[in-house]
Amino acid sequence: MGNLEIQQTQSLQARQELKLIIRLEQANLLEMPEEEFNRLTIEVESSPLFKKLYRKERIVHYQRYPKTDLSSQFYQLNEEIAAGTGTLDIESILYDKEDIVRQIQKIGLENFKRYFLYPEPGVSVEEIAQECNLELPEVDKINSLINEFSIMSEFYHPSTLNSGHGIYYSKVASIERGPEGFVIGYLSPSYARGRYSIDYERFEELKENGAFSAAEAREIRQLFKRLELINSRKDTVTRILHGIVEKQAPYFESGNGKALLPFSQKELAERIGLVPSSISRAISGKSLDTPGGEEKALKDFFPRPRRFRKELVKQLLETGEEFLSDEAIKAKLEQKFGVSISRRSVANLREELKIAAAWKRKKTARQ
Repeated sequence: MGNLEIQQTQSLQARQELKLIIRLEQANLLEMPEEEFNRLTIEVESSPLFKKLYRKERIVHYQRYPKTDLSSQFYQLNEEIAAGTGTLDIESILYDKEDIVRQIQKIGLENFKRYFLYPEPGVSVEEIAQECNLELPEVDKINSLINEFSIMSEFYHPSTLNSGHGIYYSKVASIERGPEGFVIGYLSPSYARGRYSIDYERFEELKENGAFSAAEAREIRQLFKRLELINSRKDTVTRILHGIVEKQAPYFESGNGKALLPFSQKELAERIGLVPSSISRAISGKSLDTPGGEEKALKDFFPRPRRFRKELVKQLLETGEEFLSDEAIKAKLEQKFGVSISRRSVANLREELKIAAAWKRKKTARQ
């Protein structure tokens, strides 16, 4: 084998190893607890290098996801969060938060989103204070509150699903009705801001013009890698939530648990271009609030087809129409719900429901 072939083989192996490392890092990031992930995000955004690339050089921007926003619950301090907070000093944590929320209400939702939640690069703290008629310390307090809510959203909006059996859930969003359909209202402002958009061409231009030293350029590339990894988790979670909302729209509209459609993680993975293992990792331990105010674990939006079909058979037998045969049930399942299964499967589901065959029910009724 010649030197060129050896170099090509080594280059291919290196690329494959890099892809493997990235996949492993993405998998680890998907399994990271929400608080730890949000803390990592805020630490990255608080670094001087990120601020330079965002505010001064305008290489990094926020790009909001479609049909997402900050949850309306952000503006409501939960005063009943004592349960499950352990040894946290609740009074000190909540101290002066109501005053800050009042400041946000005073400047108005539009200005809050424009200057604090989705800020434009290059706008200074002094300009924000002037535009919003705030003192500089008040601007700092609002920014600190946003960071705190990003990191501790689980504290301010705790899950009611947590039990003493080692099962722990993090509530990540609320599904809210918007003018054009359902909106994913993220409880963490860092999620609501969306993904990072990186202008790689501008970075290369500035580097060529000597704006960055060789050491700083290497540091920036490492930062880009961290930002893309954060993007991968945010992208995955958002695509999953959009997929759930789209598939289970009848449930979100009615609030009726019987309206949940059969939905597998494999089906969702195929829809949004992910592998099922990523879906499983991303939904583990996560929940959301429905438009009706009910909290549900994300895994509950993936009812198994058999359980779904059993529920439909039960509904048909409870409609008051007496003595439906298995063949009649089979026909009605297809006619009313578009579900096609064999007569034998209908019989098995009916037996699991402990409901006798039609002829036995008819005989019992005559006695």
